[in-house]
Amino acid sequence: METVGGTIYSNGRLFRGSVEFDGGIIQDVREEDPPGHCTARGLIIPLLANCHSHIGDACLRGRFDQNASLEEIVRPPDGFKHRALTGCEDAIVSDSIGSAIEEMRSYGIRKFIDFRESGIKGVRQLRSAIEIHQFPECTILSRPAELKYDEAEVELLLSESDGMGVSSVSDWPSEDLQALADHVTGRGKIFSLHASESEREDIDHVLQLKPDFLVHMSRAADEDLQACAEEDVPIVICPRSNLRFGIEIDVSRMLDSGAELCLGTDNAMFHDLSILDEMRAIYLNRHNSRPVVPQEILKLAVENSQKVLRDKTMISISPGSRCEFMVVTAGSDGSPGDVLGGITKSAVALIAHGREIWRDTFG
Repeated sequence: METVGGTIYSNGRLFRGSVEFDGGIIQDVREEDPPGHCTARGLIIPLLANCHSHIGDACLRGRFDQNASLEEIVRPPDGFKHRALTGCEDAIVSDSIGSAIEEMRSYGIRKFIDFRESGIKGVRQLRSAIEIHQFPECTILSRPAELKYDEAEVELLLSESDGMGVSSVSDWPSEDLQALADHVTGRGKIFSLHASESEREDIDHVLQLKPDFLVHMSRAADEDLQACAEEDVPIVICPRSNLRFGIEIDVSRMLDSGAELCLGTDNAMFHDLSILDEMRAIYLNRHNSRPVVPQEILKLAVENSQKVLRDKTMISISPGSRCEFMVVTAGSDGSPGDVLGGITKSAVALIAHGREIWRDTFG
């Protein structure tokens, strides 16, 4: 039997207590500090989900012009990313994808959604890496090799992926994008796209595609966010990526619109794949029109991800539940304020995934 203690987040609550676990199962949760030795102390939270990544460009981390604009780096088909990946050896791309998956595990990520470029070749590269690195689990959203709809290509992609994740309505011919969206949703697969990232886009045009979720919406107007809330379309936000390119994002405004938000890390070439750092970016974000409290941020990182993942599993740190939690330390006691806003960068002291335990994975 092992015990961890500190501040626990479960079912929307933060409380002081301890968790006893053994054999991959939580045996007891007590709302009191543990009387004896603890394996680890800190903020005890469920394992997290990264709802938007591009890990295929991990091999380019640190290799792009730091002064270039977002469009110059990532816009298809001629942005730096697309040109650089075309010239990369397959083995280098594949190895970096595997390293990115391991990096996410070390940050306590249990599942991630990857927008995988490069057509069927890109999907198969990612699938090969997943077979080797089996945790965290991956939802693969593929993408046609070119900005056009080809029925046979889309059918092949959907046979080997979980859906489609495309760039934006601004990049695609309208008829092709609508045909693509109709094909994907007709197959019961996930359809998603970036929207209003660096400039506001027509939300009616976006929503008529019937997306399962949108990514960014950082330049969206209040009425655009409210339209997403009314249509029950979640939004994945990537605060660090936005802020890196000078895109001011008011997360409190987005929350107050009623839209359901969750978190992603965006391109692996920009920074590490830590959802904890995305949470910290929200907490410290000076562009928020009101403070965003730890419970709100934890909900984005834990419960809200379930819808976009199409995962009906109950996430809870409670007796009888499978071990799917982590212990995060920072400062003196790993309180939510220390982890999200303290001077000392947080570290992952323990990750429990079923019977598997990893200790001091990152920090």
